[in-house]
Amino acid sequence: MGESFEVLVVTHGGLGSGYLSTMELLLDIGREDMGIVSFEAGEEIDHFKEKLSECIEEKYRDKNLIILLDIPGGTPANTVLEFMDSSHRLIAGFNLPFLLELMVLKMSGTNWDELDIGEIISNSKNSMVYYNEILRGNEND
Repeated sequence: MGESFEVLVVTHGGLGSGYLSTMELLLDIGREDMGIVSFEAGEEIDHFKEKLSECIEEKYRDKNLIILLDIPGGTPANTVLEFMDSSHRLIAGFNLPFLLELMVLKMSGTNWDELDIGEIISNSKNSMVYYNEILRGNEND
């Protein structure tokens, strides 16, 4: 059997904690299943970088790691780029359907080499629904 992977969510403010709370509700997972590092309002970038470094080096050293980032080009994403290596996959701009599918795969024992990040991204993009447009279309029937 191949190698497993870990998931770390790196966001601005309490967004990561909100995602964890939602995953606890939907999948009955805990903090041991998904890590969180938050860039808080007023926090110095050097402090955030140190916090991130400690987390990655202590908790995820020598592990395959998916790092999920809220905004491409934001402080969390720009800071994480310094920790990029061959055992890390960085995805910015993820949404709840992406996280849900990724965590289902993780919890079901999907291997690192079996992960198709492109497919998960495509699925999460396709999960968006503009209900007004759908309902307007039904009015013409």
